[in-house]
Amino acid sequence: MSRLYQRPRWQWVTVAVPVLLLVSCSSTAETDSSTAPPAPSTTTTSVTGGSVTSTTTTPVASTEPATTTTTTTTTTAPQLDTYLVAGNTCLLGWWDGDWQAGEDLPVSGAEQYQVVRLDEPIGTTEGSGPGLHCDPLDLVSVEFDPPIPGDFLEVDALAIQTQGAVRPHPVEMLGTSTPAYMEATAELLEGRVAPVPIINLTQVIRTDLEGDGIEEVIVSASTIPDDLLSAQVGDYSIVYLRKLIEGEVQTAILGESIVQDLDKLLQELAIFEVAAVADLNGDGKMEIVVNGTVWEGAFLQAWEYVDDDLGPVDVLSCGCGS
Repeated sequence: MSRLYQRPRWQWVTVAVPVLLLVSCSSTAETDSSTAPPAPSTTTTSVTGGSVTSTTTTPVASTEPATTTTTTTTTTAPQLDTYLVAGNTCLLGWWDGDWQAGEDLPVSGAEQYQVVRLDEPIGTTEGSGPGLHCDPLDLVSVEFDPPIPGDFLEVDALAIQTQGAVRPHPVEMLGTSTPAYMEATAELLEGRVAPVPIINLTQVIRTDLEGDGIEEVIVSASTIPDDLLSAQVGDYSIVYLRKLIEGEVQTAILGESIVQDLDKLLQELAIFEVAAVADLNGDGKMEIVVNGTVWEGAFLQAWEYVDDDLGPVDVLSCGCGS
């Protein structure tokens, strides 16, 4: 199997600018009709499977047998959040206090997922148990009913197994002809692409990843055609993050592919776009998930914004293809 994709590099580019189970149950005890003072009652509780049984015994006059009333309340254990994250292409991984990836999935089937699609309303779906997917590689993943939107190559939605808030901060799509981001893309590509490239923005996303009141902008731009093999020298695809830090705009590249040599077209070629912006681990901060399309394959990468020094860090990635 050939290498699916080259892990994109990132860099800052400075641009100066001025079991505690709570159950509510009741118990009732019959008492003797005599005037003898009541004796203290005792209560025992047992748990079996999903049922909680409370037994209350109240002694009465010695000439009468003790009366016992049993109340049974059946409860359903709450579904645990695994933050398992998947797209149509592959299974990214999950969060258990740290980012995890592998085949030992923490699900058995019938778990409920939230479906995230950039700034569109949150949907829901149900996941299967672990199974083999991505023929002929047979990677472990899950399937969804109803299926999540998108197709194998162009993932534009994610399924996240959680009942928490997957979009704690607004995500806004801006126009792809916004002059400020046309100019920013031209400056970023200058020196990377020769001759001066055509600027074709495909996504401009504004959001506040950390919820700190400072908005970031994520831009994707591409001139690589959908059929890939029609690409020419100088065609490019790029996704980058812009953030204002201490009065300066910093830029971090999240995915980059530039056609330099037609003889190495398949090794160099990838189309990058943002698949989703969502909280993948319940910390109230949102990650950026980038979808990459390559020849006969696709991949996903999740980027976590750590801090202003480290910037975005690639924490999970997966791929399916030749």
